Amino acid sequence: MDAEMKSLAVQSRGGRLRTPVLLLLLLLGLIPLPHCKKTPLSPDADLLERPVIWLNAWVIAFTASEAGPIPTPQELRIKNSGKNSLKYTISDDAPWLSISPADGSSTGQVNGHAVAVDASGMSGRDADYTATITITSSDAYNNPQKVAVALKLSKEPPAEISVSPAALTFAAQAGGSNPSAQTITIRNSGKSVLNYAISDDAGWLDVNPPSGSSSGENKSHTVAVNSGGLAEGSYAATITIADPKAANSPQRVNVTLQVSQQPPPTIVVSRSSLSFSAQAGSGSPSPQTIGIRNGGSGTLAYTVAWDAAWLSVAPASGTSTGPEYPHTVSVNSGGLAQGNYAGTITIAGSGAVNSPQVVGVALQITAPGGSNQIGVSCSPSQGQTNTTVSFPVSISGNAKAISSFGLQLMFDAAMFQYVGTAKGSLTGDWTYIDGNESGGTVTLGGFSGSGSTVATGSSGTIAVVTLRVTGGTYGDGQQSVVTIRSYADDISGMTPEPATTTFTYRK
Repeated sequence: MDAEMKSLAVQSRGGRLRTPVLLLLLLLGLIPLPHCKKTPLSPDADLLERPVIWLNAWVIAFTASEAGPIPTPQELRIKNSGKNSLKYTISDDAPWLSISPADGSSTGQVNGHAVAVDASGMSGRDADYTATITITSSDAYNNPQKVAVALKLSKEPPAEISVSPAALTFAAQAGGSNPSAQTITIRNSGKSVLNYAISDDAGWLDVNPPSGSSSGENKSHTVAVNSGGLAEGSYAATITIADPKAANSPQRVNVTLQVSQQPPPTIVVSRSSLSFSAQAGSGSPSPQTIGIRNGGSGTLAYTVAWDAAWLSVAPASGTSTGPEYPHTVSVNSGGLAQGNYAGTITIAGSGAVNSPQVVGVALQITAPGGSNQIGVSCSPSQGQTNTTVSFPVSISGNAKAISSFGLQLMFDAAMFQYVGTAKGSLTGDWTYIDGNESGGTVTLGGFSGSGSTVATGSSGTIAVVTLRVTGGTYGDGQQSVVTIRSYADDISGMTPEPATTTFTYRK
């Protein structure tokens, strides 16, 4: 019994308050009935059958600028962690805050509700704007529940996280080597400075470096997978990029790892780079070809994408169980101003161990009337041991007449054997064209003598070097680069475009 009842009992024993009076006061309700609290071990049975409001967060914070943009909405998750069915409504006390949907029901499943802020017309300040979200359910044991919302509104536009790509896919063989690492690119697409941290939720995943900063420039991060010890199956993880001061923090990259018993497909591309050249206001350069094949097991299903409006590849997808398939790479130089342009072709296969593979594309647009360029190419661009390969040295739009020249062509002596040097289409009547090879370097040159000089603004070949494929220790699909350099006499000062060409070895 409580203290008041004990006091009345003492008074009664003292003779100052009689039992009839005590009973009358109890009946009139002027004295509360005594009660005893139940032990926590024995709650009311009806409480155990009531729904319980469960929330994933008690505090939600936003960062924005009075200059915009509107921050990315965040998710408030609600479910019933008790019995029966939870029916609830959601309200807030701030005009800049909204929740959608504003009600829901749960018998145990999690419901997502978008929490959004709109700071239009509001002024930036040092102190946070605050509000409260209230979740109400008259049947719930813990009704109501509240979530605090804070809005940091600055006068300076905030940083904004931009990440590419939005998803990564890896493939590996159980007990085999790890798949090739891939890269994500992060930059600040807003204002101010982005200072971000990167985390992930899988022990087999690693991102390096785990943090960075950007004022607008791209920052690359390597994503590596350790598939050792993982059984056959599909694994999923999430990379999270966060900066509490960014308007759209956090951003996420979904990662999938497929581990199989059989070796996965492997993407093999015949060339790692392409170079094109055209004059401003003239026609587009001739298309070139890349070959794509599966260098592993199974079937490789791949897609081809590019990141420049002037670039295109056809077809844009394919499949291979081993054979190589050609893809035509075209450049539309119409309307492009004089200058250098760069693009990237990306070949991706969701089940390939080394996806994606990239091919760099360079395009030079020269001034009308002459480019004063010198370059080298190879034909064929791939082949087996004993294949004879021609390496023509070409000029385009030479700024002065050519009556003599000298240069060097360098190759890997483990891949090729020197055969000889011949005259080109522009030097067919010259007195002398020859080459001298030593340790993988051919020093070649020529002079017109009694023959005609190469007139200004000409286009064609001035010499052709022939090599024979030996292969050496090269593996199937491995590439070898041939380079020209050291331009002398009348070709001194010409622009190399391209200065290299690539040959792919096939077994």
